[in-house]
Amino acid sequence: MAKARKAAKTQSKLMTIIYGEPFTGKSTLAMQLAYFKRPDGKPFRVLYLDSESGSIDDYLPELEENGVNLENIYIVYTQSLGEVRHYIDTVKTNGDFYELDDDGEETDDVVLDADGLPFRADAIVVDGSTILNLTTKQGLIEFSKKRNRVKADAANMTGEARLVKIEGAGMELKDYQTVNFKGQDLILDLLASGAHCVVTAREKDETESKMIDGKRETVTTGRKIIDGFKGMDYNAKTVIRTFVDDETDMVCAQIVKDRTHTYKKNEIVEDPQMLAWQKVIDNSVGNKEFTLGNALTKAVDVEQKIYKREILGEAGKPVSEEEAEKEESGVTNDGVSNNEDSVEAVRKRIINMIKQMTPPEKQEMKDKLVKEGLPTTITRIKDLGQLKKIEEVLS
Repeated sequence: MAKARKAAKTQSKLMTIIYGEPFTGKSTLAMQLAYFKRPDGKPFRVLYLDSESGSIDDYLPELEENGVNLENIYIVYTQSLGEVRHYIDTVKTNGDFYELDDDGEETDDVVLDADGLPFRADAIVVDGSTILNLTTKQGLIEFSKKRNRVKADAANMTGEARLVKIEGAGMELKDYQTVNFKGQDLILDLLASGAHCVVTAREKDETESKMIDGKRETVTTGRKIIDGFKGMDYNAKTVIRTFVDDETDMVCAQIVKDRTHTYKKNEIVEDPQMLAWQKVIDNSVGNKEFTLGNALTKAVDVEQKIYKREILGEAGKPVSEEEAEKEESGVTNDGVSNNEDSVEAVRKRIINMIKQMTPPEKQEMKDKLVKEGLPTTITRIKDLGQLKKIEEVLS
């Protein structure tokens, strides 16, 4: 459901993405959140989700020497996007963190901060979103192999043909859409956590497709972009690219964007410090606290319900929700269930198939039906032969 409020100044939360080459201080810059102060003057408690295998371990002694109490930093090593989101959700719901045993299982011991109180994160660092993107894609590829194994079994494939079918599986278009969705959802989850957030990523060359000598080729643009979830920077307030200046050998930052107006767009900052953004927090202390929940998944559910009603009705004239539910149940107006070969029974099977589809798959399905000269208003079809042709196309 939509949310609304009257316009008013609110407390600012940092949502920063830092990307760049290896050894350009991304993790070090992110971990400077440990120096930040809350409105009450106490230090930030930082939840550090490390996908880069100990990226800040060597930096901890320096933090301690500079007065940071390491009890206010809780580090979780994981390369699973699902586990990362679990910890973000714990912050969002104000839940307790529990110590993990050697097998990664939660114990009964609650994680405490430097004051001996249950740990409540003021800031979250997701260090290594590039790795999370990689493991997410690999998970989908493994699922694609299972999908092809089922197809190979159905086609009675054997030998090399079977091997190629299974091991040659890759991500399909809908899989890429799923990955992009997960990346957007991650950032929105962080924004909804109520904590200040920093996400790090590696960089890669931006490429584009061009016609060269009559052939279409992929060439680099000379620009460096985030190596990770596509579009994840859209909802970030600040995006920083770190690099080492060839002449001075100094770590620098290019401010790709900054909605906080701490720096100007494309400004180059030598030896950047995350603490430059402390004033953003200080300047909004007296404002109303407001956290917008992540409704992306709920929005998809709403759109699926709307799309279901549209596709079951006539073009431009969606059926009512009651009619849509009735069609899904496979029950006629007189409340009688239908046999396997009846119009209503076939229609029910088609609707159940549609219900399992994602919105892109539903649109693809409609396009296929139109191409075959078949109607897309399933509830209005009375011809059993047409319904069976539609069922065959969808199968």
